[in-house]
Amino acid sequence: MIDRESLQEKYAVLTTDDLLEITSNSRDYTELAVAVALEELMKRKVPEVEIKSYVSFLADQPDQQTIDKYFVDLSFFHKACNYILVIPIIKYKISSDFCSYNGFALKARQANYYLVMGTSFLIVAIILAAQYHGPFLLIWSAGFFISFLFDTGYNKSRQIDQQKVDQGKDPGAFF
Repeated sequence: MIDRESLQEKYAVLTTDDLLEITSNSRDYTELAVAVALEELMKRKVPEVEIKSYVSFLADQPDQQTIDKYFVDLSFFHKACNYILVIPIIKYKISSDFCSYNGFALKARQANYYLVMGTSFLIVAIILAAQYHGPFLLIWSAGFFISFLFDTGYNKSRQIDQQKVDQGKDPGAFF
């Protein structure tokens, strides 16, 4: 068990920047660790304004959970499944078993995107095939590739930027 004295000895040799990192990332440390870091900063006569205004260099770096939630997209297989399974009841039955997207904002948005695009291109393919006696499957599968290219080229970055705006962040920033 770590006690106050051992933390005081350890923090006495840390740099001021390291101590400021501890105080600015207080959610990652115990209350005792943050309190000892603040005491050490006061011993070093670091102004309270500097302590409160210090911004961690880690604040601009996303953690693995954030990366998984907002930057990792669906696999090609899951994109194709969401495009092909256009009937929502069938999609719900199948997707609840093998591709649950709870907690994954980008994956959930992409799944809905491919469902909408699959339904839209299905209707277009039916109309074009009936009107011009064209090959239905060729038209519908071409719609998937158009949807895929649009998603990888534009839609994914737009969805990530929208997530940033929803959280009150600058879309031009890394995250």
